[in-house]
Amino acid sequence: MIRLVTVLVIFLVSQVITSQTKFEQGMQKAYQLMAENKNEEAANAFERIAQVETDNWLPYYNLALLKARTTFEMKDKKKVGTELKAAAEYADKADDISPDNSEIYVLKAFINVAKIVMDPMTYGASLTPETTGLYQKAIALDKSNPRAQSGLVEFEMGGAQFFNQDLSPYCKRLKATIAVYDNFKPESKFHPNWGKDRVLEVIKTCGITQKSDEVGAEETDGVIITVNVPNVTSDKGVLRFALYDKATFMRTPLDGQITTIKEGKASIELKNVAPGAYAIICYHDGNNNDTFDYDNNGMPAEDWGMSNNPVLMGPPTFDSAKFTVENKSLDLTIKF
Repeated sequence: MIRLVTVLVIFLVSQVITSQTKFEQGMQKAYQLMAENKNEEAANAFERIAQVETDNWLPYYNLALLKARTTFEMKDKKKVGTELKAAAEYADKADDISPDNSEIYVLKAFINVAKIVMDPMTYGASLTPETTGLYQKAIALDKSNPRAQSGLVEFEMGGAQFFNQDLSPYCKRLKATIAVYDNFKPESKFHPNWGKDRVLEVIKTCGITQKSDEVGAEETDGVIITVNVPNVTSDKGVLRFALYDKATFMRTPLDGQITTIKEGKASIELKNVAPGAYAIICYHDGNNNDTFDYDNNGMPAEDWGMSNNPVLMGPPTFDSAKFTVENKSLDLTIKF
């Protein structure tokens, strides 16, 4: 009898070890596929693991994260929407398994950020409060989670970048999260441990948009673009302008200007612009709160316009606002 019990114990222990080993092997293989940019195969691997490890949130977490990350490289908005919908569903499954998990709140916020990047005019206003709240919940649950802290700072920085506001307070906060990353110890090699590389990359760009204001900053020869707005509805507040190229459109401006309004008119000069293709967006910050305000229904609450004055049937695009700088100064008019 003792021998039989011993055999059963050994059998059960071996089964547990085998199960753990298969999980680890499966996760390692999935991570390897991701490293090789075989994202579809990696997703299939995580899904197979999730079907077996029904009480483990990590496979669904990784599925959602993978789906969301890959959308930043996609140009087909319909496909992006499909992938983000799947990502949100996987995140909900991870949440069902592990509720009130700081990492899963960060994941859901990250998926929202991907939606905003896909269509800022549709999702920018409606998802901003929710996204901020998700990051704040993640921090409240685990102050040692560096992804929660850096994610919130970078998200707030994105709003400031949109119209070239002072980024130095955000840069300082973001740099402080590096120590949080350095002190963070993941629960296992399969638990979330990403984000520091992204923080270091963002920090490299800190202050770039303010370089033209630095004392003694070296200027290069280039074109002067004069932008006129002739039909501002009020002299209250200021007008804010942002210059973009295709790579930075609706993200981080190459240059920004703020000016006052007189008798419904305003103008600015963008100096030392190198030859190339650009777009300009401006808006009337009537309450001077450094923010482009939206109504409760997500529609713009303040007047705004773009170079070329396109008639839009959807969100702004670079091509609709694009103009070319060659070797002579330009005068542009933007109408609200």
